[in-house]
Amino acid sequence: MEVEVPSSPTVWLRWLSHELLRLRKEAGLERRDVAAKLHCTPQKVGHLETATVPPKLLDLEKVLLPLYQVPEDRWPFYLQAARDARKKGWWDSYAETLPTWFSLYIGLEQGASDLHVWEPHLIHGLLQTENYASAIIRGGTAELPEENITRRVETRLARQSALTEVDPLRLWVVLSEGALRSNVGGPPVMREQLERLLIAASQPRVTIQVLPNDIGAHPGMHGAFAIMDFPSPTDPGVTYLEHRSGALYLEQPHELRDHRIAMEHLRGLALNPADSRTLIARTGKELQ
Repeated sequence: MEVEVPSSPTVWLRWLSHELLRLRKEAGLERRDVAAKLHCTPQKVGHLETATVPPKLLDLEKVLLPLYQVPEDRWPFYLQAARDARKKGWWDSYAETLPTWFSLYIGLEQGASDLHVWEPHLIHGLLQTENYASAIIRGGTAELPEENITRRVETRLARQSALTEVDPLRLWVVLSEGALRSNVGGPPVMREQLERLLIAASQPRVTIQVLPNDIGAHPGMHGAFAIMDFPSPTDPGVTYLEHRSGALYLEQPHELRDHRIAMEHLRGLALNPADSRTLIARTGKELQ
């Protein structure tokens, strides 16, 4: 029953929603059966089971936990999970400058146990320097006011705390050689960024591999993606795909399987971590 404690309210909500779905199915109940006990619609039960909203503590204690025949000695854990799911994350203070779909991503990222990333065009946000992040955000087409640019850069840097916590995220990044050679912000900015990559690669829970430009066709040609896993062993994880106006969160078994297979192939085709560090260092020295 006990799981490693997530650090994010978003992940607590995700865990609790998965548990409510599992418990209902194990109890042999339909959503309409639960809705009748809660005096609500089956749609509301669906919202509870898809992490759209957290359950009310009273509903958990008086209806759901007894209905699902959860032993009373386990109730405090579920009730505390519901309380934690209603807390605010640090990223909520940046909500005015972040799209809702990306706030969700940050909440998941901050509570994930493992993050596997394929980046064909740029350095991942968890590894960006302030100057590189500023250049990337300024180079977009959103026509943001200066204050919003500053706030977005602050948010990107704040996300990096996931790598320095007591129990930090395990990060495995495969990036293209092209991302190393993109002249983002000019040579000084790129040199600084590549030095930051080398420092990050020395961290015990960070692995960086580079996919050479001459590798030919490969499974990452469809675009960037990230796979997140979470502390609960029953959580299957989620694949994240970002586009200009939003993002997709893929959770179906075949979707996760396809992206995990693609990631395995990309890791196999990329330079090993030691050779990747050598290429990163050499690319930095070549910058004029």
